[in-house]
Amino acid sequence: MTYTTIPSVKGQITIPAAIRKKYQISQATPVVIQDDHGIITIKVMRMVEQDEVEYREDEKDFGITFKKGINPQKIVDAIKKCS
Repeated sequence: MTYTTIPSVKGQITIPAAIRKKYQISQATPVVIQDDHGIITIKVMRMVEQDEVEYREDEKDFGITFKKGINPQKIVDAIKKCS
């Protein structure tokens, strides 16, 4: 589905209600706006609850595991790509 919107005087745009509802976007939902040579992408971020993350550490290694199956390396790669 494609929507068309016109920026306000301040440059703000409205995310259509159908999209806000579909992706559970509220005023507290972080979004990432990415400009890739004129193609603007808006990505909805989700906060991870503390009880969904498990930290592990021993003498040889340390790391985190996401109980819902998120691959931590994908997060690292995404951060590097945005930097």
